[in-house]
Amino acid sequence: MPSDDDQWLPLREILITASRGLETTVRLEPSSRWFSGHFDECAVVPGVAILAFVAEAVTRQGRAEGRNLVVSGFSKVRFRRVAFPEESLRVSAEPMPPGPEADLQFHVTCDGESAAEGKLKVMDIRGDPLSGKDHERTVERAQNQDC
Repeated sequence: MPSDDDQWLPLREILITASRGLETTVRLEPSSRWFSGHFDECAVVPGVAILAFVAEAVTRQGRAEGRNLVVSGFSKVRFRRVAFPEESLRVSAEPMPPGPEADLQFHVTCDGESAAEGKLKVMDIRGDPLSGKDHERTVERAQNQDC
Protein backbone atom coordinates (compact mmCIF):
# COMPACT_ATOMS: atom_id res chain seq x y z
CA MET A 1 0.00 0.00 0.00
CA PRO A 2 1.44 3.40 -0.91
CA SER A 3 2.42 5.66 1.94
CA ASP A 4 0.94 9.11 2.47
CA ASP A 5 4.11 10.63 1.07
CA ASP A 6 4.04 8.49 -2.09
CA GLN A 7 5.62 10.57 -4.87
CA TRP A 8 3.57 8.97 -7.63
CA LEU A 9 0.18 8.86 -5.89
CA PRO A 10 0.13 11.72 -3.37
CA LEU A 11 -3.56 11.54 -2.48
CA ARG A 12 -4.74 13.36 0.58
CA GLU A 13 -7.31 11.92 2.97
CA ILE A 14 -10.22 10.21 1.22
CA LEU A 15 -13.56 11.55 2.39
CA ILE A 16 -16.93 9.86 2.03
CA THR A 17 -19.64 12.12 0.61
CA ALA A 18 -23.30 12.23 1.67
CA SER A 19 -24.12 9.99 -1.33
CA ARG A 20 -21.47 7.47 -0.11
CA GLY A 21 -19.13 8.39 -2.97
CA LEU A 22 -15.54 9.41 -2.36
CA GLU A 23 -13.54 12.61 -2.67
CA THR A 24 -9.87 13.35 -2.28
CA THR A 25 -7.43 15.98 -3.43
CA VAL A 26 -4.04 15.90 -5.09
CA ARG A 27 -1.53 18.71 -5.43
CA LEU A 28 1.61 18.06 -7.46
CA GLU A 29 4.73 20.05 -6.76
CA PRO A 30 6.91 21.13 -9.72
CA SER A 31 9.50 18.54 -8.58
CA SER A 32 7.01 15.67 -9.02
CA ARG A 33 8.25 12.77 -11.13
CA TRP A 34 5.06 13.06 -13.23
CA PHE A 35 6.55 16.14 -14.88
CA SER A 36 9.87 14.52 -15.82
CA GLY A 37 10.04 14.73 -19.60
CA HIS A 38 6.44 15.91 -19.83
CA PHE A 39 7.15 19.23 -21.47
CA ASP A 40 10.16 20.77 -19.77
CA GLU A 41 9.30 24.30 -20.96
CA CYS A 42 5.68 24.10 -19.79
CA ALA A 43 4.97 21.18 -17.43
CA VAL A 44 1.45 19.73 -17.45
CA VAL A 45 -0.09 16.88 -15.48
CA PRO A 46 -0.28 13.87 -17.83
CA GLY A 47 -3.74 12.43 -18.43
CA VAL A 48 -2.50 9.03 -17.31
CA ALA A 49 -1.59 10.58 -13.94
CA ILE A 50 -5.14 11.84 -13.49
CA LEU A 51 -6.51 8.37 -14.26
CA ALA A 52 -4.01 6.84 -11.83
CA PHE A 53 -5.24 9.17 -9.07
CA VAL A 54 -8.85 8.13 -9.71
CA ALA A 55 -7.99 4.41 -9.70
CA GLU A 56 -5.87 4.71 -6.58
CA ALA A 57 -8.57 6.61 -4.70
CA VAL A 58 -11.14 3.90 -5.44
CA THR A 59 -8.82 1.02 -4.53
CA ARG A 60 -7.64 2.70 -1.30
CA GLN A 61 -11.21 3.35 -0.23
CA GLY A 62 -12.06 -0.26 -1.03
CA ARG A 63 -9.23 -1.46 1.23
CA ALA A 64 -10.50 0.83 4.00
CA GLU A 65 -13.89 -0.92 3.67
CA GLY A 66 -12.33 -4.40 3.67
CA ARG A 67 -12.80 -4.95 -0.05
CA ASN A 68 -10.19 -5.87 -2.66
CA LEU A 69 -11.15 -3.57 -5.54
CA VAL A 70 -9.29 -3.65 -8.84
CA VAL A 71 -9.75 -1.15 -11.66
CA SER A 72 -9.77 -3.02 -14.95
CA GLY A 73 -10.37 -0.16 -17.34
CA PHE A 74 -11.76 3.26 -18.17
CA SER A 75 -14.40 4.35 -20.67
CA LYS A 76 -15.96 7.56 -21.95
CA VAL A 77 -13.02 9.56 -20.58
CA ARG A 78 -12.97 13.23 -21.50
CA PHE A 79 -10.16 15.56 -20.55
CA ARG A 80 -11.57 19.07 -20.26
CA ARG A 81 -8.75 21.18 -18.87
CA VAL A 82 -4.98 21.09 -18.60
CA ALA A 83 -3.60 20.93 -15.07
CA PHE A 84 -0.27 22.48 -14.12
CA PRO A 85 2.14 22.06 -11.19
CA GLU A 86 0.87 23.38 -7.83
CA GLU A 87 -2.78 23.33 -8.91
CA SER A 88 -5.20 21.32 -6.80
CA LEU A 89 -7.09 18.40 -8.31
CA ARG A 90 -10.27 17.20 -6.60
CA VAL A 91 -11.06 13.58 -7.45
CA SER A 92 -14.56 12.24 -6.90
CA ALA A 93 -16.16 8.90 -7.74
CA GLU A 94 -19.44 7.13 -7.21
CA PRO A 95 -19.62 4.55 -4.43
CA MET A 96 -18.92 0.90 -5.22
CA PRO A 97 -22.18 -1.04 -4.90
CA PRO A 98 -22.28 -4.35 -2.98
CA GLY A 99 -21.94 -6.51 -6.13
CA PRO A 100 -18.72 -7.91 -7.60
CA GLU A 101 -18.30 -5.33 -10.38
CA ALA A 102 -19.51 -1.92 -11.51
CA ASP A 103 -18.90 0.98 -13.84
CA LEU A 104 -18.39 4.01 -11.61
CA GLN A 105 -18.70 7.61 -12.76
CA PHE A 106 -15.76 9.82 -11.82
CA HIS A 107 -15.07 13.52 -12.07
CA VAL A 108 -11.89 15.50 -11.55
CA THR A 109 -11.83 19.26 -11.10
CA CYS A 110 -8.83 21.54 -11.14
CA ASP A 111 -9.16 24.71 -9.08
CA GLY A 112 -12.92 24.45 -9.45
CA GLU A 113 -13.02 23.78 -13.21
CA SER A 114 -13.84 20.42 -14.80
CA ALA A 115 -10.57 18.69 -15.74
CA ALA A 116 -11.65 15.12 -16.55
CA GLU A 117 -14.65 12.80 -16.33
CA GLY A 118 -15.66 9.33 -17.36
CA LYS A 119 -16.28 5.84 -16.03
CA LEU A 120 -14.00 3.27 -14.51
CA LYS A 121 -14.69 -0.45 -14.44
CA VAL A 122 -14.12 -1.84 -10.97
CA MET A 123 -14.16 -5.44 -9.76
CA ASP A 124 -14.24 -6.70 -6.19
CA ILE A 125 -12.02 -9.77 -6.26
CA ARG A 126 -12.61 -10.56 -2.57
CA GLY A 127 -9.32 -11.91 -1.38
CA ASP A 128 -7.02 -13.85 -3.69
CA PRO A 129 -7.08 -12.36 -7.22
CA LEU A 130 -6.83 -15.92 -8.54
CA SER A 131 -9.91 -17.11 -6.72
CA GLY A 132 -13.18 -17.67 -8.49
CA LYS A 133 -14.66 -19.92 -11.12
CA ASP A 134 -12.22 -19.03 -13.90
CA HIS A 135 -9.28 -19.95 -11.70
CA GLU A 136 -10.96 -23.20 -10.64
CA ARG A 137 -11.53 -24.14 -14.29
CA THR A 138 -7.92 -23.35 -15.13
CA VAL A 139 -6.67 -25.55 -12.29
CA GLU A 140 -9.04 -28.34 -13.35
CA ARG A 141 -7.84 -28.16 -16.97
CA ALA A 142 -4.23 -28.19 -15.84
CA GLN A 143 -4.82 -31.24 -13.67
CA ASN A 144 -6.52 -33.02 -16.56
CA GLN A 145 -3.56 -32.24 -18.79
CA ASP A 146 -1.02 -33.47 -16.19
CA CYS A 147 0.54 -30.01 -15.97
